[in-house]
Formats: sequence, structure tokens, C-alpha cells
Amino acid sequence: LTTKFAGDADGNVKELHTIRIEWVMGENGKPSFREVPGTEKVWSADLVFLALGFLGPEENLLQKLNVEQDDRTNAKAEYGKYTTNIEGVFAAGDARRGQSLVVWAINEGREAARECDRYLMGTTQLP
Repeated sequence: LTTKFAGDADGNVKELHTIRIEWVMGENGKPSFREVPGTEKVWSADLVFLALGFLGPEENLLQKLNVEQDDRTNAKAEYGKYTTNIEGVFAAGDARRGQSLVVWAINEGREAARECDRYLMGTTQLP
């Protein structure tokens, strides 16, 4: 479970903090999890991709970033480019098209990675 993102003074991500979890049956009869003490870990990072394939009770990240959404709360992103209305924010797979076959998500993930590379580097050599 990711517990924290840490960055530098310029807002660039530098670390990802995690802890292991165990799945347990909650008091309400629904599956829940609990953190496993002593399993905290810090990962060095300079880029983090968030996989959003579900809706939770909290305001979602797309809303917080002001990414336009369709009627099903999927990110509106142009197919093939995967760009959203927010500069530098891309969406693909379940986040863009909703729950579907995993092969579609994998394909769009690869294509979106290529478009992210093109956006960041000005060109891409990714297939």
C-alpha cells in the first residue's frame, strides 16, 4: 500500500513510501485490509504512474486534477494520443474506456507510454 509520495522543492517526486497489507474480513462483513507493522519501505522514484480502475467513496484523482470526465466518470482522452484537457496528464486503459478486457488496457498502456515519451522528449523510439 502506498502511504506517501515525497518530492523535492520543485514538486518532483523522489520517493514512494509503502507498507505491506493483509486482507481481512471487516466488521461489516466486507473485505478490508490492515497494515503489517514493520514492513514499511521507501522506494526511490522519479516518475510514478497511477493505475485507477475503480471508483471509491472519496473524491477521485481525476476530479482533483480537473480532468474532464465522461458520464461514467472515465477520463476524457483522445484515442491514440491519450491526452486529456490538462497539459501533461494522460489517460489510457480502464481510466479512459472503463472496465474492459485486460488486453485493451495493456495495449493502451503501451501506446500511452509512447505518447508520454513523445511529450517529455519531443520524440520517441518506443514501438
